Amino acid sequence: MFILPKGSLITDKTVGAAIKYNEELRPYYNKLENYYVGKHVILDRDERATAANNRVVVNHAKFITDINVGYLLGNPVSYNAEKGVDIDLILDEYDKQTISDLDHEIAKNISKFGKQYEWVYANEKNEVRSYDIDNRNCILVGDNSVEHKKLFAVIYEKEPDKEDRYISVKIVTDRFVFDFIDAKGKLLKEVPEVKTLKLHGWTSVPIIEYKNNSEELGDYEVVLSLIDAYNTLASDRVNDKEQLVDAILAFIGMDVTEDQIQNLKVDKVITVTTPGGDVKYVTKQLNEADTDVLRKALETDIFKISMTPNMSDENFVGNSTGVAIAYKLLPFEQKILSKQRSFEKGLKERLSLYNEYLTKLNKMRKIEVHKVDVVFKRNLPKNDLETSQMMLNLTDMVDRKTLLTQLSFIRDVDEVIEAVDSEIEKQANAESKEFGTEEESKVDTE
Repeated sequence: MFILPKGSLITDKTVGAAIKYNEELRPYYNKLENYYVGKHVILDRDERATAANNRVVVNHAKFITDINVGYLLGNPVSYNAEKGVDIDLILDEYDKQTISDLDHEIAKNISKFGKQYEWVYANEKNEVRSYDIDNRNCILVGDNSVEHKKLFAVIYEKEPDKEDRYISVKIVTDRFVFDFIDAKGKLLKEVPEVKTLKLHGWTSVPIIEYKNNSEELGDYEVVLSLIDAYNTLASDRVNDKEQLVDAILAFIGMDVTEDQIQNLKVDKVITVTTPGGDVKYVTKQLNEADTDVLRKALETDIFKISMTPNMSDENFVGNSTGVAIAYKLLPFEQKILSKQRSFEKGLKERLSLYNEYLTKLNKMRKIEVHKVDVVFKRNLPKNDLETSQMMLNLTDMVDRKTLLTQLSFIRDVDEVIEAVDSEIEKQANAESKEFGTEEESKVDTE
């Protein structure tokens, strides 16, 4: 967020300052994006023409982001409202645009860049919708109060290689959305007349800022140097192997002719007749054991510092008990909980914006957002056998509904309980018909 003094007006200077602030971050954001798609620094490494120059990319950055996002949002977010709070209409609007896909895309960008923006707007059909905005083309402006209240947002696209020319610049305030460039692509001096502006339908700036953490750090941003070191080591190992194959053949204490060298290439045989003569390859001694120790140490540090589990670690997958896995995932879980709190804040702001617009259309009543819980379901393999054993031990102490919610394959607990009760009733009726009722037994006895 770019901060301006409270009460600042929207002018070419304030908008230009916000854009300049964001543009200074663009190269770094581009670097983070490049690491995710596999364009690492190692690819730009140059060596002399006669040396092997393999440039190996081991894309830990993409792995870290995909694991973090998959664990947090592999199962779509759900919403539980308190009794008397109806959010069905909002959830219908979510379903119409498959909001879970948008959530996943926002979470991925948060993981890469440390923050991301969402624009809530009304389309031509007067339907409320959400759009994921690249933070390289959007900047939220707040005041310098304690709460950093939103003043406006700038959504822009610059003309390539032109410092002060823009393809588009949109300003979103707490009431209006409008263009802020003239016909030449330059910023306007001030806001156009109010009568020419378009009301967007909200009473606050409908731009949501999502943060990965309070420092706005991406998930692999803190291990970029370790990733570079790992890529360098992997590349050098391949180079060493290639250079070993192309080793120099040295003739010691003897002279050879050009014809002998050619015959050696074809026949692979040479006769040493000179006393004390010798033929051997000049090679660099490779210590694969030490190299592999360094490789494993770098990889361990990458996962340790990024607080991401290494799924290929033998110690991780070798022990499958729930408690053991929980301990191994403890740092990762703490990190995810921090991400979850930040993400939940943005999702509740979205919920409030949707409610405000639908209330304005008289389609629903205003709700208290704090009475709606955002439920995140961890995307982990479940040990249902272990869970079922725990359920048996707690049968007399915990109600059926609570116990059944622990099983991963059950989607609707109430439906399952209803089905089980129905089967029990059918079985009881069948046994009653087969063996007779209690009254029938008394008649037979008499």
